[in-house]
Amino acid sequence: MNFYLIDKVKEIKVGESASGIKCWSLDNQIFDSHFPGFPTVPGVLLTESMAQLSGVLIEQSYNKDYKKKGNIFPILSIIQKAKFRSFVEPGDQCIIETSLISIDVTRATTKTITKVGDKIVCEATLSFVIGGEKDIKKNPFLKKRQLYYHNILPESFK
Repeated sequence: MNFYLIDKVKEIKVGESASGIKCWSLDNQIFDSHFPGFPTVPGVLLTESMAQLSGVLIEQSYNKDYKKKGNIFPILSIIQKAKFRSFVEPGDQCIIETSLISIDVTRATTKTITKVGDKIVCEATLSFVIGGEKDIKKNPFLKKRQLYYHNILPESFK
């Protein structure tokens, strides 16, 4: 993971749902080129923030049901029914909510929405392939991932 697109996970209900926050600051380099004179968050990054929160929920839920399997790595594989309803601009605080639709040993699906205030700005159904430690090659980002999780997860999940 190179982009860290969840600032804080507010709540996780293992096997059910999670909510988190992403704040978009004007000093984010994304806004230098997307778009000059009309800065907006790219839809692909909104989708990635939804996928990252969904991944946290999937990991915590998987670990509850399949403890003997070791660490897992949910990898976004299908974006279904994605809808972008309005622009997200610098200064917006996105509240992301995800619900687990299904999970098994090799895959999971979530329904995710992102809101600014009470207004839904985007939503999607996201499907993931679940990889295990044996599937992941040596990756320098894995150490950063643990530090990232330590900073964003609620105390009860650290």
